[in-house]
Amino acid sequence: MKVYLETMGCQMNALDSELVASMLRSGGFELTADDRAADALLYNTCSVRQHAEDKVHSRLGWACRRKADGKPILIGVLGCMAQRLGDQLLKRHRGLDVVCGPGQLAHLPEMIRQAAEAAQLRLDGDRGAPADLDALETLDRQRPAADESRLPGQAYLRIMRGCDKFCTYCVVPYVRGREISRAPDAIVEEARRLADAGVTQITLLGQTVNSYRFAAGETAVGLADLLCRLDGIAGLRRLRFITSYPAGFDRAILEAMRDLPTVCEYLHIPAQSGSDAVLAAMGRRYSRAEYDALIDDARGTVPGIAVAGDFIVGFPGETEEDHRASADLIRRSGYKNSFIFKYSPRPGTRADDRLADDIPDDVKRRRNRQLLAVQEEVSLAANRDMVGGTFEVLVEGPSVRSRKQPAPAPEGHVQLTGRTRTDHIVVFPGPPDLAGQYVDVIITRATALALTGET
Repeated sequence: MKVYLETMGCQMNALDSELVASMLRSGGFELTADDRAADALLYNTCSVRQHAEDKVHSRLGWACRRKADGKPILIGVLGCMAQRLGDQLLKRHRGLDVVCGPGQLAHLPEMIRQAAEAAQLRLDGDRGAPADLDALETLDRQRPAADESRLPGQAYLRIMRGCDKFCTYCVVPYVRGREISRAPDAIVEEARRLADAGVTQITLLGQTVNSYRFAAGETAVGLADLLCRLDGIAGLRRLRFITSYPAGFDRAILEAMRDLPTVCEYLHIPAQSGSDAVLAAMGRRYSRAEYDALIDDARGTVPGIAVAGDFIVGFPGETEEDHRASADLIRRSGYKNSFIFKYSPRPGTRADDRLADDIPDDVKRRRNRQLLAVQEEVSLAANRDMVGGTFEVLVEGPSVRSRKQPAPAPEGHVQLTGRTRTDHIVVFPGPPDLAGQYVDVIITRATALALTGET
């Protein structure tokens, strides 16, 4: 059976898809990048915003129409949308065969076989269904150390599952479950296997990664302790972790970032708003002053640190003054970049149940544009300060622009793209075989989105 797997959403979904693809190959399935040649179409989905779900419904509509026209295909929905909607998906899309939430991914091959052999709908996406944690842990532990689907030299490594924060707008605790931290020994073992296979940069994943805490008897291992254990792994050159939550941030994490050679000077720590009133309505557990103090501490502790943020515009009750506070926070924090989105009500969340979505869409769009413009201004100024400097870049490979060029550049060089330790995107000319290697690049030009350089 040829399987087409499409991934939408966050890095956690990307890792889940990597594990699913490996599991399917081991089970005798063949992965294909051609959705029209596939016998099975699988969509690993995101539920954070309505736009992400609309995209999946569009894909499913197309697939189910093909099936109705006589194409013998099996159709499956995986991930957060499967967990949130469950049998609602089966009712809306009559050709759908498999609905599998993130807590049941380890059982996916058997679900596909049963659906294919018995023409039987399989449903393991009911909201609130318990995750099979033992099977998921085995899936993580047994992942191949080498995988061609990853960027050269890079890998994600999950250190925890779920979230306990229950922000009023967010579905993650409902679709991913409560926080559960993996055993540090298992994480270190997995990191060693990845490093032995040539991975030099590992990104640790958690919905609120700084909440990592594993208790063993009377002792507990936090994220800073885990970073210390991973720092000594032979062959490992860079450690990142995403995404952090501002409240209760352990200062020892910043000290580990400052003191450990492998830990990159990069902190993705979403604020979501610069207004205390909106933060309270969102159920975020910190004030604007506390967030400002954390950013000041990070910059004072870690020389050269780069900070990234997230913002939601048009949250229920957000005033123009609240909006201006978010713009002020972007400027004050000096973010390298921010991910800025319009508020999208998610059914079942406290915000959707209790707060009217009272900001008109045209106002949301305007505020979104305005925050993006402020962030562009801040990013451009910071990037221009890097011009003339030399930075170590981990090469990811040819850029999108380079891949579209029909003819090779002189001397076999193409436009390459890579990232610095602080996660700045750098493009520069070089041979394609530099992918996965580290090179020093002199920055010659800057835009708000990327740096251009030469070796």
